[in-house]
Amino acid sequence: MIRLEQEPLRTHTTFRIGGPAAYYFIPEREEEIIEALDFAKEKGLSYYVIGKGSNMLFSDDGFDGVIIEIGKGLEKIEISDDGVVTAQAGVSLAYMASRLASKGLKGFAFAGGIPGTLGGGVAMNAGAYGGEMKDVLKWVKVLDNNGEMKTLKAEELELGYRASIIVKEKMIVLEA
Repeated sequence: MIRLEQEPLRTHTTFRIGGPAAYYFIPEREEEIIEALDFAKEKGLSYYVIGKGSNMLFSDDGFDGVIIEIGKGLEKIEISDDGVVTAQAGVSLAYMASRLASKGLKGFAFAGGIPGTLGGGVAMNAGAYGGEMKDVLKWVKVLDNNGEMKTLKAEELELGYRASIIVKEKMIVLEA
């Protein structure tokens, strides 16, 4: 896991704005996400999870807490023989859409132009061109706000326009 201190957030967002994060973690395994959360708890700091930093605005004063970037290292995609796709939260939606299209799989093309990751896309029920994440999800593996891993069925996610139980209850998407 990469751990940085006083890391400028402007280097991690598409708008290129934002002061330093007190601590910036880039976990490469699910267990390292838990380690980052434990660190925040031990220090009494708040945390915020990002992916590619798309459409995010941070203050020039920075963030006096822990930023956890879920991306590199958490980008695995598996495609079963029957076309069921399982992917980790850090995979780019654009890459995933391209990869699925190259395999002849339909239904995920709407995500090809969305600049974020699967984790953020699921949490926010990302959508475009008439498609949304709620149209393609079967289940999501999350880390709940107590640090426990859970698998939620799509029907349990309360997916709406740019909303979900994931955001409401401050869960972290691990895979879907």
